Amino acid sequence: MAFELRPKEPVGPGVMRNVKAQLEKVLKHAATNDPGTPEYETIGEIRKCFKRVRAALRMTREELGTELYREENLGFRDAARPLTQVRDAGILVETANNLRPELVKAIGPGAFTKMRAALAENQQEVRQRVIAEGKAFAAVKDAAVRALARLPGWKLQRDGWIAIEPGLHRVYQHGHRTFRLATESPTVANLHEWRKQTKYLWHALQLLEAAWSESEKAFVSRTHQLATLLGEDHDLAVLREMLAADPLAYGGHRILKTVFVVIDRHRAALERQAFALGAEIYREPPKVFTSRIGELMNYAEAA
Repeated sequence: MAFELRPKEPVGPGVMRNVKAQLEKVLKHAATNDPGTPEYETIGEIRKCFKRVRAALRMTREELGTELYREENLGFRDAARPLTQVRDAGILVETANNLRPELVKAIGPGAFTKMRAALAENQQEVRQRVIAEGKAFAAVKDAAVRALARLPGWKLQRDGWIAIEPGLHRVYQHGHRTFRLATESPTVANLHEWRKQTKYLWHALQLLEAAWSESEKAFVSRTHQLATLLGEDHDLAVLREMLAADPLAYGGHRILKTVFVVIDRHRAALERQAFALGAEIYREPPKVFTSRIGELMNYAEAA
């Protein structure tokens, strides 16, 4: 089921319908014992569902009230956090695998195998701690059940564009600001914050795009592309930090010096693409952007 408001659908019931659907998907994925579904795919789907729920919260923050918003947002964040640890450990291995041809050529197959084996060992340790010992899927299931019970308490005071316009303005404004900050100072922390805010914007736009034309929907696709570029850059940055934190475990300083050259080269290419696309996505001032989206929504309501 798509995460979106239907054309002409009242905002309040539409948001509740989407949130309910995402929480039910969490329950389905958390309870699955299908050996044909890889665990990392299950984790990925659960995290996506929680992110969509948090996107709906951001869009309706002013209507729900700050206190309810903060309680629910932090609750969903904390529910997904253990699975995020497993995801991140797996991404380190996947990112190294993606660099394999260049790294094997640069440091040799033996050094690459040793580095990857240490990353895989870390992945297994995190998985054992979070999934087996921490019973993360049971905790996620419990969080979703309790959230569904609280859902009737999400009361939107108003309907239509006015109910979600402040939330979209806030999301775009934060993305606009973090883009400027990352442009001025492209640190790992600043780029990571820009990535998060861009992903928030992407999910927010997904909720609204059902009634838009194909050309307008292309903007949503470009926002997703930007979030993907920044995500790949972040994965490389985290891999670099992981290797640097324990050089001996991953081949030693001499080997890692060469590895870092490869990583930095890939990051530079990704960031060039991201900044070029970011200048397009965030070219409008927040008020202008929000007004333009509002016109699209008003057109959809009148159609």
